[in-house]
Amino acid sequence: MINTKKEKYISIILIILIVFSLINYSFAEENITNENETNEVSYSNRVLTLQEQQEQVQQNLDHAKEQLQYVEGELSTSLIQIQNLEERIDEYQKKLDKVNAEYQDIQRQVNETQSKIDDIQSKYDSKNDLLKKRLVALYKSGTTTYLDVLLHSSDVIDFISRYYIIKTIIEYDSKSLKQLDEQKKQIEKLSNELKEKKANMKIVKAEAEEQTVVLTNTKTIVENHKLSLSESEQKLKSEIDAYLKQQEELENLIQYAISGSTYDLQYSGGIMMWPTYTTSYITSAYGTRLHPIQGIIKNHDGIDIGGATGDPVYAAADGVIIYSAFNTGGYGNMVMIDHGINEQGIKVVTLYGHGSKLLKNVGEVVAKGDVIMEMGSTGNSTGPHVHFEVRENGVAIDPKKYLAGEE
Repeated sequence: MINTKKEKYISIILIILIVFSLINYSFAEENITNENETNEVSYSNRVLTLQEQQEQVQQNLDHAKEQLQYVEGELSTSLIQIQNLEERIDEYQKKLDKVNAEYQDIQRQVNETQSKIDDIQSKYDSKNDLLKKRLVALYKSGTTTYLDVLLHSSDVIDFISRYYIIKTIIEYDSKSLKQLDEQKKQIEKLSNELKEKKANMKIVKAEAEEQTVVLTNTKTIVENHKLSLSESEQKLKSEIDAYLKQQEELENLIQYAISGSTYDLQYSGGIMMWPTYTTSYITSAYGTRLHPIQGIIKNHDGIDIGGATGDPVYAAADGVIIYSAFNTGGYGNMVMIDHGINEQGIKVVTLYGHGSKLLKNVGEVVAKGDVIMEMGSTGNSTGPHVHFEVRENGVAIDPKKYLAGEE
């Protein structure tokens, strides 16, 4: 089953490369025909460009075959199973972290609700005790009423004074009774909420425990698979682990650069500029792919555009440089540009990797079309090209949305 999948991947990639070769051949041939009508010298140059493109396509095709054969020969069933299981472990761990965070949030809400109930209950008990004492005092006073108090006034002034005192007492009692009623209702409401939150806590806790068991069992399976690996497989597994760790560190670096950019910019909008010569073509599209070096199936966060070492790499839109440095492995010489916030409130950032030479520094303002670096093959690369990414709020998306103006 796995070999069938590999053969399928190989067939698809080879077909794609051949199609790109034919398309480039067709476009170049049409350009040659048009140029031939006006200029013999231009025709010769076009033939040379066509030959170069054909050679490069063939080289890429041959290299893809070599790498896929390498992958097919090196990645055993056990290694593939370990890779798949470790991906599941990452998913399980993220889900467990999310569930635990949800549990802690509910726990905090339970504590806050209980604290409110205790506070209201304390006030309720205090007022209730006062009213009880007043009722006891009235009971002990016998049949004396407010009317008796008024009728025993010594004069008009004493009568008015007693009247206002009695009125204040009645208003206070009425207000106290109303507050007690409201507090009682509030206690009942919060108690019901508390009961519901505690029930949710039990569900979330059970889910967390279940997820922990799944995670632990999956890790045990992985460890058992690792014990069955040969020496060469263990070495390859170490290389894969190092690569994945490198990718994680690279992603953290990218997110740090994006979150650390505090420039108050407004994205100008419109279609972005193609980041290098327009005669260049995509050698690896956005999306899931088999990595040409490590043989790992992973998401390709951008597009790779082929070319030659030293070719210019342009800023796709106006912005400010927020990263310009070499990182070991990964994207090698890399530049990132913050283009600002668009109309939907999304921060737009572009990334350019594998440069041979960096031409801009962090903090420099660049305009659309400015040369920011020269193309190369630094970092994790098989040949000269520029890796181009577009990120919305830190998340990589298909660049064609901006390059083609598609929604």
